[in-house]
Amino acid sequence: RREGVTRLVALSAINADDDFSRQPSRFRGDRNKEVEQLAVDSGLEWVSLRPTVFITNFFGMWAPQIQAGDVVNGPYATASTAPIVDRDISAVAAKALLTDELIGRKIPLTGPQAFTNTEMVEVIGTVLGRPLRYQEVPAELVRQRFLGLGFSPEFADAYIAFLEATVSKPALVTHEVEKILGRSAQTFADAVSAHQDLFINH
Repeated sequence: RREGVTRLVALSAINADDDFSRQPSRFRGDRNKEVEQLAVDSGLEWVSLRPTVFITNFFGMWAPQIQAGDVVNGPYATASTAPIVDRDISAVAAKALLTDELIGRKIPLTGPQAFTNTEMVEVIGTVLGRPLRYQEVPAELVRQRFLGLGFSPEFADAYIAFLEATVSKPALVTHEVEKILGRSAQTFADAVSAHQDLFINH
């Protein structure tokens, strides 16, 4: 405030109100709930953005497997999410800073459609023209892989719990990006198309 700042936009997460045992990013240093509360208590005009999983998270996890073959191994084939691209989050953040329309809101941001893991891999296959498929593997095997990569047991357990909680119900789709920006959020297929090079073994 001393520097003339009158408004802030906090980046939280769609699961900020969930039990910490289902917030894997918390065990890598994120403090979404606390950051959001600091914004609320700041005395400034505030907006808190609560995005769901970034589409690029899936690219990072799956691209090496797709480069190597047509099978993506992972937990919970029917786990559901409505992933979002970072540029849509940035565009909403800009709107929050430059207009008064969103002040005082905690805004859950998602992509335009919910997918299971199986469906997302099928979309990638369609875009790439390849017969890709998702192969479910036991959650304990995934946990051991995380530990082998240097992740903490708490992170591994929270990641598995986060996915398991979405197996029996489609992920929330909010359409807030469309309402706020007056255009659709980028689709998963379009995001894959824009990043096809990630999946090609050069």
